[in-house]
Amino acid sequence: MAGGIGTTQIDDIQEKVIGAVRFTLQETVTPIGDAFKTVEASDGQDDTYNSPKLGTVTAYGLTEGVDMAQAQQVTDSNVAVSASEVGVQVVPTRKMLRTVGKDSMMRDLGAIMANAMIVKREGDFATLIDGFGNVVGADGSAATIGQMRAGIAQIRANSEPQTDLAGINVVIHPYTWHDMSAEGRPLAANAPFPGEQTTENFRSRTMPVKVDVDGVPVSLTTNLVTSSTNVRNGITHRDAGLIYIFEAEHLDPEYDASGRWTEMNLIMDYGYGELNDGFGREWDADITAPTS
Repeated sequence: MAGGIGTTQIDDIQEKVIGAVRFTLQETVTPIGDAFKTVEASDGQDDTYNSPKLGTVTAYGLTEGVDMAQAQQVTDSNVAVSASEVGVQVVPTRKMLRTVGKDSMMRDLGAIMANAMIVKREGDFATLIDGFGNVVGADGSAATIGQMRAGIAQIRANSEPQTDLAGINVVIHPYTWHDMSAEGRPLAANAPFPGEQTTENFRSRTMPVKVDVDGVPVSLTTNLVTSSTNVRNGITHRDAGLIYIFEAEHLDPEYDASGRWTEMNLIMDYGYGELNDGFGREWDADITAPTS
């Protein structure tokens, strides 16, 4: 059967692939990106986002009949976050699309491309955690619940208060969760491990993907920065860093007649930067693969 790929077929490919891309991006958990403040560009905005930050002032007690004489200057600073493009390309051939089920193939390719983009984004955002100047835990040592609680306490006691004390998130490697579970005591005071009846049967139950510990969301991810057998887990307030989405997912398909394939280029344009170093803690720990 003779056939070719024209404008209608390209539009059909784009619709099916971008639909799968958007569904995957929306439904896939992204704990590292979700831990930081996100700003999406509106029409006409530049690819650099400027986040102004005002300094603090001090309030003083007054005496009746005495003029206020504690004039203070408000200083400001700016954090500029510039976006840059990232992309992934796949090139299914004309014969491949005719041989396998085209519709399902397009949706599978869309999901594969979206997953690649998610891994790239999460890995980029993890470098914010690796850049924090304050560290709890230590390389070569197993993670402990006390280290996590220390990091949370340090952020909440920061000299510059957070606008939302509930905005703290923790992202850890699965091996970190394993080490904490091996401590043989509850993660929450006077309570068993979350979702478990007793601490003793924790090991026989499924490892959670996300759970609240001491009122703080703790999420598992494998996209954190690692160094040999050590990991950079993160304890962060959302205002510790900023993610600027200049352009969300954009798909450009193009058919190459001589090559007999369709180039599918998925592009995103985003940037990220640190806003407040005191609002984040790098949590270092050993992640040697557990054997028991």
